[in-house]
This record gives sequence, C-alpha cells and structure tokens, in this order.
Amino acid sequence: MSSSRKSKGFHPAAPTLYLRLAGIFFLVLILSSVILFGGTFYTLYRSLNADDEQYARDRLLSYWARYQATGIEGLMDEFQAESLIFDDRPFFIRLADLENKTLFLSYPEHWESFSILEYLETKKPEELGKKLQIEDPGREFVLEVNTIKLDQDYLLQVGTSSEKREALLGLYRRNFLFFLTFVLVFGLTAGLILASRAVAPIRRLSFTLKEITTTGDLSSRLPNRNTGDEIDELSVSFNRLLDRIEGLVSRMKETLDAVAHDLRTPLTRLRGGAELALQSNDENRREGALSDALEESERILTLLTALMDISEAESGILKLHRVEMQPREALEKLVEIYSFAGADREIDIDLSGSFPATIYADPARFSQAAGNLLDNAVKFSPGKGRIVVSGKVLQDKKVFQLKISNQGPQIKESDLPRIWDRLYRGADTGVSGLGLGLSLVKAVTEAHGGSAMVENIAGETGVCFTIEFPLEHK
Repeated sequence: MSSSRKSKGFHPAAPTLYLRLAGIFFLVLILSSVILFGGTFYTLYRSLNADDEQYARDRLLSYWARYQATGIEGLMDEFQAESLIFDDRPFFIRLADLENKTLFLSYPEHWESFSILEYLETKKPEELGKKLQIEDPGREFVLEVNTIKLDQDYLLQVGTSSEKREALLGLYRRNFLFFLTFVLVFGLTAGLILASRAVAPIRRLSFTLKEITTTGDLSSRLPNRNTGDEIDELSVSFNRLLDRIEGLVSRMKETLDAVAHDLRTPLTRLRGGAELALQSNDENRREGALSDALEESERILTLLTALMDISEAESGILKLHRVEMQPREALEKLVEIYSFAGADREIDIDLSGSFPATIYADPARFSQAAGNLLDNAVKFSPGKGRIVVSGKVLQDKKVFQLKISNQGPQIKESDLPRIWDRLYRGADTGVSGLGLGLSLVKAVTEAHGGSAMVENIAGETGVCFTIEFPLEHK
C-alpha cells in the first residue's frame, strides 16, 4: 500500500495545500458574491426608496398647485374624486389645521389596522415636519408620511406604502439565497478541481524528488507543459538543475576514475621504492629509492592540490587575495624563468604589447595561470621555436587581455571544446602531464571574473591561448 501511494505522488503536504487552495477559491467566490449582492441590494433599495419619495412629493406638489389655483373648496373636490379612484400605487390623504386637527382623511380600507388617525393626531405640530412611519405589527410593510404646509391655516399629508418596495427587495433576497446555494455548490466543486490542477505539478515535482532520493537515478525529468506560467518555469528550472547535477556527478565520476588511474602508477612506484629501501642493505640504493619515493609523493601532492584548487574555484570558494598588481612586472619574471627552461631547445620567448599600470588580481594566482600557459607553450613548442606573450587593454570591456601563442602542433577541432576539462589530455600529444594545467588556468581566470579561450592560428602550426582579467574589482 505504501508503494502504491508513493507511485501516485501522494504525500502529507499535498492535501493541505490542495485544501487551502480550494478553500481560498471558495472563500473568494463567496465573498465576491456577498459583496456583489450587498452592492446591488443597496443600490436597488436606494432606487426604490427614492422612487417612493418622488411619488409622494409629486402628489404633494400637485395638491399644493390645486390649492393655490382653486382654494380649499377645489382641493376638497379633488380629494373626493381621488378617494374613489386609486391607481396602482395606494396612498392616503390627510388635511389638518395647524393645531393638527383632522379636517379630511381618506385611505384604502385594507389599511384600517394601521390606526392612521390615532397615530397622526398624537403628534405635535413640530414633529409633523419630519418624515413619519406608521407601523402595524401584523404587517411586513409600513406607511411613510410626508407633510407640506399649504399656507398659514392648513397642513397636507400624503402617506404611501412600502409594500411594493419590500416585496421587490424580498424577492431579490430570496433569489439571492437560491443563487448563493448554487454558488456554494459550484464554488466548492470548481475550487476542488482548480486546486487539484494547480497542485498536480507540485505533486509531480515532489514525486520526482522522492524517486531520485530513493533510487539515485538522476535521469527523471518533469514534463514540460509549455504554458509559460510560474509552475512551468519551476519545472524548467528544476529540469535544468537536474541536468547540471547529473553533469556534475558524471564529471565527478570521470574525475575520480582518472584520479584513481593517475594515482595508481605513482603509488605503485612509491610502494616499490619503499619496499626496495627496506630490503636493500646498500646505502646508495636506499637513498635513491627514498629520493624516488619523495618525487612520487610530490607528484601526488601536486595532483591533489591542483584538483582542490580547481574545485574551489569552480564552486566559488577559492580565496583570492586581490591587490593592485603590475602585470608586466609579473610577466617579465615568468618570461625569464621559462626562457631558461627552454634554452636547451633554443626556444625564444618575446614579451610585447601594451600593459596597464595595475590590475586588481591575486598576484600568486595570476602568475600561476600565466605560468601554466607558458609551461604548456614551452612543452609543445618545437626546437628553435618562438613563443609570443602579448598584452592588450580592452577599454570597452574594462579587461586586460593576455595572449600566449606558440608554434607547436595545432589542437584537433574535436578536442578544442574539451581542452579546459580537468584531467583531459588529447590523443597523440607526445607530452606527459596531469591534464590539470589548463583546467586550473580557466578556473583561476573565471574566479577573478575573467575568461579563458583557445584557438588554432591560421596555417599549419600554432596555437594561441587568451586569458582576460578585469582591470578593476567587480
């Protein structure tokens, strides 16, 4: 059962995130619906209320105009006519004197329970200027009363019902409850579906990580959905990370295999020399064996030191003691040293070009990188050959460019991309070595923020190595 759950990518964190996303979507949908309902309900209420108030005002103004034109007798005739004919919106009319004594009152029979007369005659004259509401405990609506003063003798009141408004608002509320029920079901279903789709790539990522952790197989990759969203970018970045890790592990294995192969011979010689020293009674032979053992141990130490320096530089933890140094002075010393080393083969080394007054670099590492290139040039140069060491300042790139070219055999095109790899030695070079010199050059220059390049010189012979160091600290 455990293996079945793993194969499907289930893990404790996924349901939690899954439910959280579904809950967030659900809550957002519900809150949006409530806000939408609240806004539209308030707008509808304001609109209906304004319409009722406008109706009452229109009635009052119509009666006021009638009174101004025909007096109290004409207004009473108007009341008598309208008391018999009601339109689709019922209302009541009350005419009172300034002491709030009722002179005329007409209202629909079904409003009898509101006790209109009793309510209004209990109000003080100063209270009549406000909008009043008459309630009936048995009714769900109220009567809203608006008052106008006709002149110094009369008050006119028109009362309208909120029944129609309340009916429309009640219908809207009931419809919203039905709509909200639908939204709850839809929101829950859609939230679960969308959350499941959103979490699916994360589940696949988690499953792939578990599979790699369990099996150690770095060949697993996440599928590319080509959606261009953040999850897809995460999948692409994760696959690139796996590619890089797989490449690093592969190169590490190759390096370990090469180191094991390169260490086997000097260790065998070291052991043989030590056994010979122990078995021999001849003092001279014993000293020779110990001397050979020291040489082999020095070779091993050089190999391991170079590997550690390259690893530190490539991982970004190589300690650089940068100062303002004079590159020409350092190169003059190196040319002098390697000119002496190539003197027996009559190899000439020329120093030319332009040099900055100072660059910001680690003097020891700078000399190490340039020295390795010079050592490589001397090894591969033919007798009576010429090595050119030239400097150049590239102001647009703000770097110091150093070129070291020799007249030795050219590098095969198939070997050029791998010439900087650690422990890589091209076939048929005819020169022994550890295969770490160029790797160390590249690692040191890149640790400084520079670069290293190689190209064959046009023609049948000659190779040019180029390294660049920043003029200033980046």
